[in-house]
Amino acid sequence: MGVVRNWDLSVLGTLGGALGNATRFAVYEHVVRSPAPVSAGEVAKIFGLHRTVARSHLEKLTTAGLVVVGTRRNPRGGRPAKVYAPSSARLDIQLPPRRYEALSAMLVRLAARLDRHAASLAAEVGYEYGREAAAGLAHGRSAGDGGLDLEGIVAYLRDAGCSPRVDVKDDRTVVVEVSNCLYLEVARDHPGFVCDLSTGMLCGLLGVEPGAHRQTASIVDGAPACVHEFALPA
Repeated sequence: MGVVRNWDLSVLGTLGGALGNATRFAVYEHVVRSPAPVSAGEVAKIFGLHRTVARSHLEKLTTAGLVVVGTRRNPRGGRPAKVYAPSSARLDIQLPPRRYEALSAMLVRLAARLDRHAASLAAEVGYEYGREAAAGLAHGRSAGDGGLDLEGIVAYLRDAGCSPRVDVKDDRTVVVEVSNCLYLEVARDHPGFVCDLSTGMLCGLLGVEPGAHRQTASIVDGAPACVHEFALPA
């Protein structure tokens, strides 16, 4: 599913049918926010539904292109479990349509041509933006302040459209895994510039200097998620 423009009313109807039911909408939110794919049985337990009803909701979301089906190995043996995860297809609904993707692509290209060193400034600009965002978090804390508002950071990233998972490996290392790229189409053409901008934002959000960051996987390179490790200040 790609960009939905104002003449694609049949697609809007499909989405309305899929998300118009309050329970199904709640199930979809749960799938999006879950750090791992979920099964019909898990959804049934969480929402107090019969397994068949839960599966029906998930299948309707699948038909609408909002979730995708996969399998998970059963630790007790037997058939793999059928599981559901958010679709990676991009969906923009704007009436009347706005071409912000095209604008961002042109601006990135313009920045690269105006200043050949613009890419080196991307992390700095992203860091500044991240620090401003961190100041608006509920607790207003960062690693540099002696504590991380991880719950607020996750909530901010989700509100921005990301599908994040944050783990604390030890007292000095935080791992942020994001299973979708907000700027994928532009990042594929200008990975250094766009990815540095995004990484700088994450560093600023956590209050960690860019030099204390290490990216171990990238969606642009074909990985299922972007994985970032941050070394917290002592």
